[in-house]
Amino acid sequence: MNEKASKHDLPGTRSSVDPFVDQALAARFERFEAFAAREMVAIRAREHPASGAEVIERAGATCAWFAPESELSHVFALGLEKTLPADLDAIEAFYREKGDRKVRVELSPHARKDALNLLKARGYAVTAFEQVLAMPLKTTSKVKNDRVTVRAIDPHDPNDVALWVRIAGEGFFAPGLVPLSLEGVFEITHRIPGTTALLALVDGEPAGVAAVAVQDDLAALFGGATLERHRGVGAHAALLQARIALALDAGARWATAGSAPGSQSQHNMERLGFRVAYTRPVMVRAL
Repeated sequence: MNEKASKHDLPGTRSSVDPFVDQALAARFERFEAFAAREMVAIRAREHPASGAEVIERAGATCAWFAPESELSHVFALGLEKTLPADLDAIEAFYREKGDRKVRVELSPHARKDALNLLKARGYAVTAFEQVLAMPLKTTSKVKNDRVTVRAIDPHDPNDVALWVRIAGEGFFAPGLVPLSLEGVFEITHRIPGTTALLALVDGEPAGVAAVAVQDDLAALFGGATLERHRGVGAHAALLQARIALALDAGARWATAGSAPGSQSQHNMERLGFRVAYTRPVMVRAL
C-alpha cells in the first residue's frame, strides 16, 4: 500500500532502476511485499472462510485473491524465477475461477526475459507505475515538532484499532468512502506479522496514521495517510521518523516504501533520505 500525504499529486517519473539497490536486494523487496499479501489473505481466509480468500504460488510468484476487485487480488514477484506458459495458464485460470475480469501483475524491472516475453505474447499492457523507494538505515537526529506526537496503537483494543482504520480511510479517500478495492484491508493491516501501526496526533487530535513491518533486516513502511485539515503541519514526517526509529530498534538495515510517481509522499520521503530504487510497472490483461 502506498503512502499519501496530499491529494494534490504531482506528475512525473524517475529512472526505472537505480543501481544503489541491486537485483538481489530488489528481489527481497518484492518478496517482502508478497509475504505481506499472503499473510493478509490468510487472515481473511481464517476469519471469513466463505469469502474464498486464497493464495497460490506459481513460478516463485504469489498470486493473492482477497475479495472481488480487491487491491490485494493480484500477482506479486512474478519473473524472479523462470516462468513457463503453464504457469501463466494456471495463474489466469485461478483469477478466472474467482470471477475476476482481469489479471493484474506488479512486475519488478529485474524480471526475467521469459516472463516479459510471455506477458507480451498474451497481451498484457502497462496500466500504471509505482515508485519503490529505499534507504539504508542509520540513526538520524529527530526533528522536534511540539504540535505533533506519535504513538503505537494497541492492537488488542478494538476502539484503538477502529480509530486507526477510520483515520486511514479518511486520510486516503475523504470526502469519499473507502472503495470496494480496499474494503476490509485497513482492518487487518496492523496484523501482518512484525507490524506496528502508528497514530499521529496534532495538538492532541488524531490526524494521521502509518504502519511499519519488519522482517529480518528489512522494514516496509506503508499505510501512511494524513487528514486533509492537518496536512502541512508535519504529521507525515513525524510518522516517517517514528517508523525509521522502530525499524532500527528491530535490527532492520534497509527501509522500503511505495508511492505514486511524483507525489507529495515521495518528496517527503526523499527529504528524509529515501531514494527511488526502481519504478515498478503494473501490467494487466483482461480475461
